[in-house]
Order: sequence, then C-alpha cells, then structure tokens
Amino acid sequence: MPETKLGVILLNMGGPDALEDVPAYLLNIFRDPFILDMPLGALVRPWLSRIIVKKRAGASAERYRLIGGKTPLNGIAAKQADAIRHALAQRGIAAAAVPGMRYWHPFTEEGLAQFAEQHVHHVVALPMYPAYSRATSRSSLEDFHRAMKKHLPGVPSSQVDRWPALPEYIEFLAQHTAEALHSLGQARWPHTAVLFSAHSVPMRLIERGDPYKDHIEQTYRLVCERLPQGIRTGLGWQSAVGPARWLEPDSKHLAASLRAGGADHLVVVPLGFAAENIETLWDIEIDLRAFAREQGFDSFLRVACPNDDRAVMDGLARLIAETQAEGTRHGD
Repeated sequence: MPETKLGVILLNMGGPDALEDVPAYLLNIFRDPFILDMPLGALVRPWLSRIIVKKRAGASAERYRLIGGKTPLNGIAAKQADAIRHALAQRGIAAAAVPGMRYWHPFTEEGLAQFAEQHVHHVVALPMYPAYSRATSRSSLEDFHRAMKKHLPGVPSSQVDRWPALPEYIEFLAQHTAEALHSLGQARWPHTAVLFSAHSVPMRLIERGDPYKDHIEQTYRLVCERLPQGIRTGLGWQSAVGPARWLEPDSKHLAASLRAGGADHLVVVPLGFAAENIETLWDIEIDLRAFAREQGFDSFLRVACPNDDRAVMDGLARLIAETQAEGTRHGD
C-alpha cells in the first residue's frame, strides 16, 4: 500500500519559459476574470484580451529578453517546493510539494494531478504572495479549488492565504536592507533613502475592500521598525498600466521626491514578492535603476527577494504544518 502523505502546492502566477511563450502567457492572464474585471466581462473578455495581447506582446517579450529570455520564477518555485518539503520532513511530516502556476506551466491542475497519483490524504495550498489580493491570491485559490474538484474529489484541503507579517520574512527583508545600508557606510546615511516598492493595484479593488494595501503597509511598518534609526524611508507602488486609478505614489515619483529632498543614495526593497520575476528584474533592476540614474542618485542598491531562503521557507513550512490540522489559516 503506497504511503499516504500531505500534498503542498505553492501557488504563483508563473511566467514564460521562452520568448515565443509570451503571447500565450499574456493571453492566459487577460482571460482571467480577476484580472480583466468589467461589466459584461464574459462577453467582452475573449476579444478584448486578444487586442491587449497584440498591443503588449512585443514590449513584454523585449523585457523578458533583457532578463535572460524567460522568467526565473518557475525554476525558483521548484527550489522553494524542495526547501519546504525538506523543512516539513525535519518536522516529521512526509509531504509532496510542487509549484502550481496560474498562467503557465506547471499549472495548478498539473500539480494536483501528480498528487492524485501519490495518494495524498490532505492538500494545503500556499499562495506565494505575502499580501492577499483578489487579483493574485484569490484568483489562484479559486483555480486551486476548481482543480481539486476535478483531480482530488473528497480529499480535504486547507490554505494559508496570506503571510505579510511572517517573522522570517520580515527578518529577511530587514537584515538584507540593513546589509545594504552598511555597505554604503554609516557616514552616508543622512543622504540615503530606502524606497520600498510593491506592485500596484487599481484603486477600485481597494475601494471594494481588498486588503492588499493594508497587508503591504503592515510589512513595510514591521521592516522599518527593525532598521537603524533615522533612515529615511518611503513606500511606493510600481508596474501600473492603463488609464485606471492606481495606488499612489508611483515608485518613480517617490524616487524623484526623495532625490529632491536631498537623498544621494537609494536602496530599493521589493515588497510582496517571494521570488525574482519580471517585476523585480525589469521594473526595478532595469527601469527604476535607469530612472534613478537620470535623477542624479550616486548609488542604487536593490535588495533581493527571499527566493528559496532557508529561514523563510522554514517559516512557511511551520504555517503549513499548523494549517494541516486547523483548516484555513492567516499567516500573520
């Protein structure tokens, strides 16, 4: 009789494995009703998504070319799954752990199909988004529940749907931000600013009660509490597109304001990203860096994402172990 065990699926958005994958990947994104949310969406979305992809595919492919021709997210997600499986084994929990992507391979459905062959007795879903949002966490969880009904009917499941205050995550960001500051030298701190940059969302989501902004601000406050006193900090929002109202200030506008206020050195901390992806490697590392140079900053340092950091993965494994018995758990 095969050993029964826990199944852990790490939910994320995924990304193209090659430049030729970009149009299909984008089409999957804009077909998602949680992304292209509008009146009569079921009627409008099929043709509108194709129009959007036609306009954006070339520029998006160029950005992926500049970061190596594909996303690093899928490879990092596999390492995260291995690290969490190992951390659970250290707790005496036999688990299978796999990535489950919303918009590209390996899709969530593919991961759960593996669990069906492995006779798992319980599945825990963990969105790899520290801050909960309808556009990310909820979309991935809805996809997860649909796939569970198809591949694992009757198998119990639970979820950790948010973890903005996970101690290991906060400590990772605080430690690496402090290391960046110390690399500049304490004499430069009066002319240094730390810009925390999180992915923006349309204001209509926040006005409907989406907790994303609150979660990001919670992480921001907790990290700032652990930084050296007197360091100038600010929270900005990046990657907004289209005519809708988005969260403000935009990270570029904030950088310009910090420069005008006398900052010569800029440390940028990505918030809400568990792994490197196009939004950190192009939006911050390339685009924001170039903007900061134009503004006249002497230094630009960027803090890395946790990726498969052992301590952060161990913290997530702890939440998963607790959730297995408790049902849905908020990781904060």
